[in-house]
Amino acid sequence: TCVNATRAETLAIADGFAEAGVTDIVALRGDPPKGSGAFAAHEDGFANSVELIEALAETGKFNIRVGAYPDKHPEAVDFKSDVDWLKAKIDAGANEALTQFFFEAETFFRFRDACVAAGIDAPITPGILPIENWKGARNFARRCGASIPAWVEEAFEKALRDDREDLLATALCTELCSDLIDGGVDKLHFYTLNRPELTRDVCHALGVTPKVELQNVA
Repeated sequence: TCVNATRAETLAIADGFAEAGVTDIVALRGDPPKGSGAFAAHEDGFANSVELIEALAETGKFNIRVGAYPDKHPEAVDFKSDVDWLKAKIDAGANEALTQFFFEAETFFRFRDACVAAGIDAPITPGILPIENWKGARNFARRCGASIPAWVEEAFEKALRDDREDLLATALCTELCSDLIDGGVDKLHFYTLNRPELTRDVCHALGVTPKVELQNVA
């Protein structure tokens, strides 16, 4: 990220990743430290994600992924400006994009179509958030600008009352992923938030299971 670091410090961190064998990196502007207000660039740092991406691309060491927002970013003027900013990041040298999470497949498809119309041809992978805790996910969505459909709110209110939150979360996430796959998506990016169990259950429901190579032992 670009937060609280000079250009030299940020690129030194990237070089350390490369030396450790890392070939794929996600380049983000980053959120300001909690309680510090709006993002403010370091006086000797990168002003935004586009500048960071340009510098990382010049190294030639990484496959660079960037963030994308199917719902309007809280700091964006409008939906179109989000698409335009993503194009600027791709033009700066990014190879792929990962989206913020969303609740309905149509949200992603609308964004994907807008990106194609804007001339973006880089792969855009939808970000999926299996809902381990509805209260936490709802607050997270409100902070990052992800629109919450009324039917999702109502469904979780009923599920919480009946103690079926995990069952609903698995069903909704599986249906979302299935709709995306049916719509031509070939990759999914899961935000596990260090709790992978629900993601595992969704993958199993989609028919995605670990492939173990068996070896003959003499």
